[in-house]
Amino acid sequence: MQQQLLEQRELSREELLALRNKRTGVTIFQVSWIMVFICLIVVNLHLRSNFASWPPEGVDALDRVLPTLATVALIVSSLLARGGLRAIQVEQRASFKRQWLWVIGLGVLFIAIMAFEWISVPFSGQYSTVFRLMTAFHATHALVIGFIMVQVYRSAESYDALHHWAVEASAKLWYFVTIAWMMFYVVLYII
Repeated sequence: MQQQLLEQRELSREELLALRNKRTGVTIFQVSWIMVFICLIVVNLHLRSNFASWPPEGVDALDRVLPTLATVALIVSSLLARGGLRAIQVEQRASFKRQWLWVIGLGVLFIAIMAFEWISVPFSGQYSTVFRLMTAFHATHALVIGFIMVQVYRSAESYDALHHWAVEASAKLWYFVTIAWMMFYVVLYII
């Protein structure tokens, strides 16, 4: 709220309108993609309804240790992204860069764990197919948004308290990665 008041005092009317439009655009993007992720969850649940048990008989359940570690890494990375955004809003560039680098590193850890999971799941018909589809779809988003975050990190010197839209947008997109994964994690590993 304090940041928004600062923006209203310092940015021109046109800049404020452009910023609001950008924020609205990111929100619309996130809502539309969350619907796609929800559709994948519905597909998963529908496939499950065709079997007496899930995973189907003769198929081992997925191990939860590495995916849980990946999930924790993703949650911590989102908290660090929030901290990085707050740091750049008060022009603490060193703190921003340090936290952002951790976000990127934890994102790489997440992708590495999920790639291992994707490769190591034995082929078992619909069970492994839906798992691979969901994790690959999510990993694609995580990779693209991670690439954006690397570009933001590389441009760290160009952001200040008023002009940091790229930081804000990429943080919001990273939160999207985290929320989408938490939904998938519950469906793929818990229920």
